[in-house]
Amino acid sequence: MLTLQENKAQNQIESQEISFPLKLNFPNGILGFEEIKEYTLQPLPDLDPFFWMEGAGNSEQSFLMVPPSHVVDTYSVEITEDDEEYLGLNSPEDAFILNIVTFSPNQSMTVNLKGPIVVNRHSFTAKQIVPRNAAVLPTSFPLNN
Repeated sequence: MLTLQENKAQNQIESQEISFPLKLNFPNGILGFEEIKEYTLQPLPDLDPFFWMEGAGNSEQSFLMVPPSHVVDTYSVEITEDDEEYLGLNSPEDAFILNIVTFSPNQSMTVNLKGPIVVNRHSFTAKQIVPRNAAVLPTSFPLNN
């Protein structure tokens, strides 16, 4: 089992080996959107620290994303051995995490901390996982607007 941790002192996405936009490969799609296998990820410079993830060939299938370190002080997910193998992760440094932001009718925003997107920073294979410690993570964590 691999544990990925992020805190506000870390920025796990930006590095010299990553340039945007990124082409992310989701071999099984995203939960509820299994038909789309490839997404483009790019930062939103005017809305830092947010990212926009758009389905390849399907701009209607898009997500607002945020690194968990910008939402909570400390974030830790326990990845199953199956997910480790699926993503090709050998250490926590091989991955970065993003979370999906949702909008409610009252215009408040929440972040899904229970179902993070984990990306292999070398191959850009990605998967929305259900971590082993999902029971303690909320699906609708309020984002301070």
